[in-house]
Amino acid sequence: MPDSSDIDNALVAKLGADTTLLSYCPNGVYMGEAPPGATRYVIVSIVDAVDEPVFGQRGYEDILYVIEARALSTANGNVKAAAARIEALLEDQPLNAPGSPQAPVAGYTWMTTHRDGRPPGAHDDEVDAVDTALRWKRRAAYYRVQMAVT
Repeated sequence: MPDSSDIDNALVAKLGADTTLLSYCPNGVYMGEAPPGATRYVIVSIVDAVDEPVFGQRGYEDILYVIEARALSTANGNVKAAAARIEALLEDQPLNAPGSPQAPVAGYTWMTTHRDGRPPGAHDDEVDAVDTALRWKRRAAYYRVQMAVT
């Protein structure tokens, strides 16, 4: 059976390869957590992942991600533009193997990628955990990815 983390890696790679998105979030795109010192970046996190059975085996995977553009208030980031770019990159766009825009993710066939609403507090500023005088600008949305197991 294919490895579900290959879907996560393909999503992070797709976003991380876009020069326009990286102009807004030059520290990169990360799964779960950005490295220390990053001030403008994108975080991809899994909210829910369901394996849908077909004929007694995994037929397709339905994964709900939250994708969030973040910028430290002193870094002059444009999280609104970053969020718009993320939507342009993902809405009804195929998810392929990292580094291979035409090749499918190994073991999968792309079914759909689409925005699926916004999480509570998606546009709220967040107080920095270390320096409470600093704020993080945020824009987040849910994205659903469905991939058939081949």
